[in-house]
Amino acid sequence: MERQVMVMDKNTEIELKLLVSKADLKKLLGLDFVSAAVRPESCRKRRLISSYYDTADWAFKDNGIAYRVRDKGDGTYEATVKTSLQNSAGLSERRELNLPLPAAKPVLDGFMELGLDVDLNELAPEGVQKMFTVTVQRTTYILDLDGATAELAIDHGKITAGKNSEKIDEIEIELLEGETGALLTFAAKLAAAVPLFAEKRSKFARGLALCGMTANEPASKSKMGGGPVRVELLQAAQQCGGVLLDLQNQLREQAGDALLKEARRQLAALRSLAAVGTELTAAEAQGAELLAACLQKVDGLRSLRALQKLWSGLYEQGRPALGRCALTKKLAQAVDTAATDVQDMARRGELTAVVYAVSGWLYNLPLHDDEQSGGEAARSCIKAWQLLTEVGQDDAAQNAAENICALARLNSGKFFAKAGENTKKLRRQLVRQSMLRSWQRFLNETCAASTSKLLYRDAGIVMGYLLAKEQ
Repeated sequence: MERQVMVMDKNTEIELKLLVSKADLKKLLGLDFVSAAVRPESCRKRRLISSYYDTADWAFKDNGIAYRVRDKGDGTYEATVKTSLQNSAGLSERRELNLPLPAAKPVLDGFMELGLDVDLNELAPEGVQKMFTVTVQRTTYILDLDGATAELAIDHGKITAGKNSEKIDEIEIELLEGETGALLTFAAKLAAAVPLFAEKRSKFARGLALCGMTANEPASKSKMGGGPVRVELLQAAQQCGGVLLDLQNQLREQAGDALLKEARRQLAALRSLAAVGTELTAAEAQGAELLAACLQKVDGLRSLRALQKLWSGLYEQGRPALGRCALTKKLAQAVDTAATDVQDMARRGELTAVVYAVSGWLYNLPLHDDEQSGGEAARSCIKAWQLLTEVGQDDAAQNAAENICALARLNSGKFFAKAGENTKKLRRQLVRQSMLRSWQRFLNETCAASTSKLLYRDAGIVMGYLLAKEQ
């Protein structure tokens, strides 16, 4: 089957902006597959000074335009206009129009001839003023990837707006030629090797923040629809991915219940989208094993906290008769270990690897534009998964039920609302059964590793309670 290729417009800038520690940056540059991708003698070092201009009332910003004048550090100057097309999961797509300049002074003429649909002079009849400056020491390498050519840029510097300033330490991987899928696949491989974290804000957006302003970003699509299936899957995956990468930053600091619940919801949604691709191509999604491992860590912590809560209630009721207990301490230790595992997962940037691996795989799905719409593919997959939920109470049935509910949330219409509602009760039942099995395993393993009679008694109380509830 011939694979659809997304062609990049020559005026479209597609890049990933990532944060990495200095120690991990050194490790990244020393990776064998990175060294193999770097084009010989392509390393270049420059000092870039970019001044961003706007009108006194921010007319450019209000029209979705970023205007900068750059001293390129080699004796040449350039004016650039950028307009946002998309910015999700750290992957930005912007229209970029460049105009060579004789000096580092703003010029507003010439951009309509390059394709800008608005006259900057009309937006700025009284001229423009400098709002903030970005100064960076940039080191770049050209990367020859499988299916694409990209530029790796390492930036160190600062943004200055009046008396306010902010440090810059980031890397950018910009697609120069080829397919976006190759860029995402390479980023996923990087994130699997070193901790990487998406920086969703452009330097322009960060500069605006120092000025007390907010960038106007295009609204992201909230539901799948009638577009080509690969495009629809991608947009939904990047939307889920954007939320996951934000949650990852928070989970690095603390694994609160609300964060875990939302991370679980977004991971399940991403898994359902990958499952659609798998149904259509009979190929396992890249990153599927890591996605499952992340889900397992999140589910493990949530399950232990639920057991901890259950035992706390049971023990408080029976405290006068029970006296001392042993399970409370064991559960606290297990919860602390599981919470550390989740935080370590976040600190290693594993969600970054998952998001980019699945997104890159979806970009490369061998599908035709006119094959079917995203909504049609989702409907077909839900019908197939409904059959799986009818044949048993195993993990496959649970995964199918969860995929149905997650995919139903990503689509609109009566069919999806009904499918989600009809499966919700079964999903809860299967998830509960899975949680009960995990509780039983924990209690059995904990008791097997101990000779404490108190621990056996406490575990017996929990198991007796659960058996009584099941009757």
